[in-house]
Amino acid sequence: MNTRYSISGGALIAALLTSTTSFADVTPQDVWNVWRSQMDNYSYSVSAEKTPSGGTLAISDLSISMPFNDEGVLSFSIDGLKFIDLGNGTVMVTLPSTLPMNVHLSPSPDKVADIALEYATSGFSMLASGEADDMTFTYSADTTTLRLKELVVDGEVIEVSVAEINMTGIAGTTTSVLGDLLGTVEAVSVATLDYSFVMDKPGGGGNVVVKGQTADLNISSTTAVPAEYEVADINRALRSGLLVDLAMSTGAGSTEFTFNDGDLSASGNSATTGTHLSVALDSDHLQYGFGATGLSTSMLGSDIPLPIDFTAEELGFNLSMPVMVGDGPQTFSFLTKIVGFVPSDIIWGVLDRTGALPHDPATVIVDLEAEANWLYNILDPAQAMAMMDSDMPVDLSSLTLKELQVSAAGAELTGTGAFSFNPDDLETFGGIPAPDGAVDLKVVGANGLIDGLIAMGLMSDDDAMGARMMLGLFGRPGDGEDTMLSTIEVKANGEIYANGQRIQ
Repeated sequence: MNTRYSISGGALIAALLTSTTSFADVTPQDVWNVWRSQMDNYSYSVSAEKTPSGGTLAISDLSISMPFNDEGVLSFSIDGLKFIDLGNGTVMVTLPSTLPMNVHLSPSPDKVADIALEYATSGFSMLASGEADDMTFTYSADTTTLRLKELVVDGEVIEVSVAEINMTGIAGTTTSVLGDLLGTVEAVSVATLDYSFVMDKPGGGGNVVVKGQTADLNISSTTAVPAEYEVADINRALRSGLLVDLAMSTGAGSTEFTFNDGDLSASGNSATTGTHLSVALDSDHLQYGFGATGLSTSMLGSDIPLPIDFTAEELGFNLSMPVMVGDGPQTFSFLTKIVGFVPSDIIWGVLDRTGALPHDPATVIVDLEAEANWLYNILDPAQAMAMMDSDMPVDLSSLTLKELQVSAAGAELTGTGAFSFNPDDLETFGGIPAPDGAVDLKVVGANGLIDGLIAMGLMSDDDAMGARMMLGLFGRPGDGEDTMLSTIEVKANGEIYANGQRIQ
């Protein structure tokens, strides 16, 4: 088997600390044997010195290397692991309070980086129980700090004043099951997390400072990995049971940065009251989503003509789709939202000097769902290239506009609708499967917006007349002042109607 991974330094630490216990058995030697065999199965090169003493197995000079991309190598080494038999079928894993770690990164033969890290903990505890093929462990720590001690790139020392990540109140559980699939279920909580990075310009005259913090970090994940597969052949892996399901959320958090380099400078900050992230992948679908609430952002700099300053009540994005050709239509969904977006008075002053428009918070929500079937397996590199040359990579059956909302400057557009498609008719609509359906739209405040744009000088009277004529052509009066309704119908035979009147 030839398995290749590209893993960040933080992921390596997590993999080491969880893998060594995830496959633990009832004795320290069994813990090490199982962990070592798993690393070997992943084509990692592992070497270590073992020192058994009574019920304790000490691991020193542990070195792990693995392929990185196509030509490179990623390796790291640590010292001071101990596996202690507690005499009741459980194994305790201990670390020194300060653990040196060395990472050697060679992404290509002519590029080399050596990173010296220090991993410090207080109140650390890790306990493994169960059997080698069904292991549960719990771990906790009062504090942890991962600190960069030295960075050498191609033989040159890169001066970094500060680079560290601190966490407090860590608690987690992991269950790992071995079989045809390597399955892991994990839940981790962190009370607080903060990070800082300070780098001075060589010779003085400038620096970069980045600092941030967040509270109530929670991560839950479920994974299943086939025992043998080529990572490059993701389709085979999915058909063999590959599964990833990750969810992460945080409470209030903030980030700030400054940059100075001679006459150039920039600074900014952002904050949220909460965030969430989700990623899922299996043989049925791919899902990715993120969101934030209570967002505020501010930025200014020597090359920025005016300060960038805005707030938003909520930001969100979600995409879900199948990843393989199915036997029939499958569900695709897409959601994007910006709710309660408010630019600063300075920005409004530039856009609307006369105050002709209402400065209401802006909102954009688009929620779509479709029934379709891929004509290509999109994760197969060869088929993905062929898909790029295709005018219609999917067999589209239906499209539903679940929600449309666009509101800004005192005007609002809302709508819903649904269409079905005939894949056998690609002529009526010029290569697009013939649609059949309708969308209902509502516009409030359109005339007021036009009046405001005229007052601002952004629209001429002739342009305004044309816009009002279009509203009259496609719309009908609704309840309420300055309200227009419109129903746009599209027929499979090519006919298009607006409010029952044929326009094509």
